[in-house]
Amino acid sequence: MKRNFDVLIVGGGPGGLSIGSLLAKEGISSAIIEKEPVLGGRYRSVDFEGSRVDNCIHLPTGLVSSAEDTYMYKFLSHMGIHVEPRVVEWKMGLTSKDDPKRIKYLAMDPKKGMENFFEFFAFGSGMPMEDITRRALGEAFRIMEDMSEQECRKLVDVPFASWIEKNIEEPMAKAVLELSAPLMGAVATEVNFGQFANIFGTFPRVGALLYWYPKHGNMESMVITPLTKYYKEHGGTVLTNRRARSILIENGKAKGVFVNNNETGLLEEYSASVVICAIPIFEAVSRNVLSSKFLTKDWAEAVKRCGKLAIEDLAGFYLLRKKVVPVEGSGWIHLFDADYGIPTYVGDVFVGSMYNAKDPPGKQTIFSYISGGTKATHFGLTSPLEMVNKAKKRWKDAVEKAFPGFVESIEHEEMSLQLNWGRYAYAVVPTEIDLQSPNIRGLYFAGDTIWSVSSMVSDKIYQMVFPLCERILKYVRS
Repeated sequence: MKRNFDVLIVGGGPGGLSIGSLLAKEGISSAIIEKEPVLGGRYRSVDFEGSRVDNCIHLPTGLVSSAEDTYMYKFLSHMGIHVEPRVVEWKMGLTSKDDPKRIKYLAMDPKKGMENFFEFFAFGSGMPMEDITRRALGEAFRIMEDMSEQECRKLVDVPFASWIEKNIEEPMAKAVLELSAPLMGAVATEVNFGQFANIFGTFPRVGALLYWYPKHGNMESMVITPLTKYYKEHGGTVLTNRRARSILIENGKAKGVFVNNNETGLLEEYSASVVICAIPIFEAVSRNVLSSKFLTKDWAEAVKRCGKLAIEDLAGFYLLRKKVVPVEGSGWIHLFDADYGIPTYVGDVFVGSMYNAKDPPGKQTIFSYISGGTKATHFGLTSPLEMVNKAKKRWKDAVEKAFPGFVESIEHEEMSLQLNWGRYAYAVVPTEIDLQSPNIRGLYFAGDTIWSVSSMVSDKIYQMVFPLCERILKYVRS
């Protein structure tokens, strides 16, 4: 078996596979080292009751007005992969046991921009937002609208809460902004203002965050399957069932990767002048795949802080004996429960058929997604079962209020826990973790754990893949 390559990529998720495919397109010899039997990471699918579905529905998200303008769509097009996108409506649902209508809806309207926040406040609180609060929030949004991405990058060391305290005087406007922080998976004291400004500025610039999904298939069939085929056909080597033990560094240069073959139990060594770490950087450091002694002081602190926000999200899979949840609009509901004193976010509801799951005759598949970033769902990486079950029960109770008969119609259910979707990168850090090591030649990074200011979640990977490729080509060819 070949052991020498131009580039070694640790991790075969969407980040590792994307940079590998782009390098293969440029004729660079590379190998992807993946611990699992197949590539795909969090884009992999699972079999649930006869249907091949996402292991957790992740809607590609962008800070632009159309799916065709996202970095993800542009990258796939560059690779010759045709995608038919479907824009997904961002819909809120509010439920209460005392409400005879069972559920109220509010959909974010891109035409309304920051007015969406005023309507959402009225929707959740039951009262309109006062003019003084609207003016204060309007001024805050205009500040963020005018900030470039580079200006935002200079503020990754400023907590969002500190910026609010310094710049917003009106009490209700402060509360609205602070309550928005859990959308980033952490409280306002723990996420940086730079990325918040980058995201919130999208509302006055283009209207609202963009969510989309493939019209046909799922994330695995849209991204992983065609990229894997392309990568192999263009000379890429796939080394699955191999766990990277350490990235080899000598005299300030990357030299290769030391690997454990999970099938044989034997150790293997692969050499290359470039190594790309495409697994979460805090995971690489904690497992000593990348020794902390090779990190600069500010990078070490940044990795530590991002790691503290590495929380797991909970996904649920439900087969219902009959159709209970109506297919309305997008089939995706951001669900809030008003029976907690103030409306409390309890999780998302996805109608499976809207995300290309195949319902058995007369039955219905429903998926849940519960963010691990709130106080009540701070699962951590150990995910205590008691907290998981409480979060699942709160979600089920809210769905039952909205759609009576849901619980008793459940025929089969499964759940999945996985690392949250890129929100750890938005920690308050002394410096932004970049594509390239500042002190080790030939060591690069891919995936969603780097860049504190970027496009959203999965779109971020494809924002960085072209500049990453350019740097690697320059280094290899020199």
